[in-house]
Amino acid sequence: MLKKQKKLEKNTRFILLSLLLLILFTFVVYYRTFSKLKLYIDDADPYSYQIIIPPMFLILLIFFYRKHLSVERDVGKLALGSAFLISAALLLYASSFLPNFGFDILSLPLFVASCILLFFSTPTLEKLLFPLAYLFLLWTPLFQPLLFTQTAITNFTTDFVFLPISISGLSIERDGNVFYSGSLLSLEVVPECVPLSTFISLFCFLLPFAYVAKGELKFKLLWLFGWIVGGWILDVLRIVVVLLLWYYSGLSLALQVFHALGGNIIFDVCIILALLSMKFFKLELQVS
Repeated sequence: MLKKQKKLEKNTRFILLSLLLLILFTFVVYYRTFSKLKLYIDDADPYSYQIIIPPMFLILLIFFYRKHLSVERDVGKLALGSAFLISAALLLYASSFLPNFGFDILSLPLFVASCILLFFSTPTLEKLLFPLAYLFLLWTPLFQPLLFTQTAITNFTTDFVFLPISISGLSIERDGNVFYSGSLLSLEVVPECVPLSTFISLFCFLLPFAYVAKGELKFKLLWLFGWIVGGWILDVLRIVVVLLLWYYSGLSLALQVFHALGGNIIFDVCIILALLSMKFFKLELQVS
């Protein structure tokens, strides 16, 4: 019994050391890439969602895949690990000549895969396929098509914002996405008012939880996309509140409240409510 306990403690130390080495090596090699990421969700920058991915990857490893981490000595894994490492190196090299294509980001999952083989084992790599695939979400061209929908989403949101305003009977007129009333300065709903960065960040944050949660696929999808829609509804309410403040108290206070209730606040509120609502959707998180 004592021998088994000592062996378990030794394995735990090896796993912890391997995990620390994985994080350290990745941070050192990709320091320049990580340093380019914004440390907050910027309403004006749809790609600021990237800051969500690295910490969520670590959360996946530590809290949900910890039992799958195993350190094994296997000469065969070195060949596969070398292939991943060479592929990552080639993409990193290409990124120095073609910086706008995000080759450095594409190389990251390959580099992490090589480190997993080096510091852990082939079975560990097989178990970590989802977290590795999740890292590819850092590559911004995946979400580039959404940028072409920004104008349509802004117009659609403005339509919904105007519904309660028109029903209320307030003397607020609308011309496209511009609202005006008498002598008041006009107020316009611009794309930054409907930040794609918030909705993409919600998707990237909630996706891993939806994947690891115990429950039926239909409830996972309903929970995931339901809360993205929930984020949009909160944004509609935010704009309505700002319009009412503009109407009753003037533009200055309205803008102060708008900036205070930015996309970051909507994101924070949504993730708290989403995690609290998992049981309602018959989902359960089980930490390993």
